[in-house]
Amino acid sequence: MKPFYLFLSVLLVLISCKTSFRISVQEPPRVKISTEVTRLGTVNNVTKENSPEKVITEIIASQSINGNVVAAENATEGLLRGIERSNNLSTEIVEPQPLTNGGVPNWPYIDSLCAAREIHALIELTEVKTISPVGGSVLANATGQNSTQLEGYLYSNVYIANTHEQIERLQIRRFYTIPLSGSTNIIAVLNDVQRKQQYYRALGFELGFGTGQLFYPKWVWVGRSYYTKGTSGLKRAKNMIRQGNWDIAEKQLLIDIDHPKEKMRGRVLYNLALVKEGQGFLDDAVMYAEKSALECGNKLANEYLVQLRERQRLLQFM
Repeated sequence: MKPFYLFLSVLLVLISCKTSFRISVQEPPRVKISTEVTRLGTVNNVTKENSPEKVITEIIASQSINGNVVAAENATEGLLRGIERSNNLSTEIVEPQPLTNGGVPNWPYIDSLCAAREIHALIELTEVKTISPVGGSVLANATGQNSTQLEGYLYSNVYIANTHEQIERLQIRRFYTIPLSGSTNIIAVLNDVQRKQQYYRALGFELGFGTGQLFYPKWVWVGRSYYTKGTSGLKRAKNMIRQGNWDIAEKQLLIDIDHPKEKMRGRVLYNLALVKEGQGFLDDAVMYAEKSALECGNKLANEYLVQLRERQRLLQFM
């Protein structure tokens, strides 16, 4: 039995050296603009011509609508609400108007427009693409389906006045699963068609809201492990990490960053990676995790690197 108790004792020691918890980490904004740019204007330049779509028949009025244009109309409101969540940015709707000549930004006009409206930059909604199954609600009901999927993409450009910085073809994607009656009864079909049009509007709002969120950091919850023992810096920093006091934790850990023992240095570097992620600096987090894994052979850092790089990948293709 002694080998078992020895194994158990070693296991308890290893477990006690680190702990797991959930933290809220900051995702950096996908669109990086100067901190001096705080007031934005939103221009909806989406038309039937630049956002063509297969026509959806509106049975009751015997008219046709373009779902892309309907979605874009609500995207402006969604963008306003998304920007409001930033706490330091604001936006206002600017009437549709051409901002380019032959695809090249008309900077003199953009500068004068921004000066007149007392704004720093323009967000131009240029194109909306919505995708739904061929035949739409009517065909879905005819085949006995209880739902249909509506997918949408919103593309936009950003023009910053005076500095003439430009960001082209920002993309955001959203989709809805629309419940259907599954019936070919004319009343049920009419209700499904009307509901689908409402979802185009809701989809547009979400596309605009998602676009607004690209301009400022977001906070997400993630599960993480960190070391609590090994050096004086690790011990002192553990409560700071637990409480999310990242700056103090970083200062405590940096004291031991050149620790002579490879194992201890690996733990310090690992915890520094966690701190940098908590601060919202993913590139720095990856750097410290790589040092911990490559230079000190820390196995936990290898697993952590997979999580960090996946977050980087998601941000890149968001």
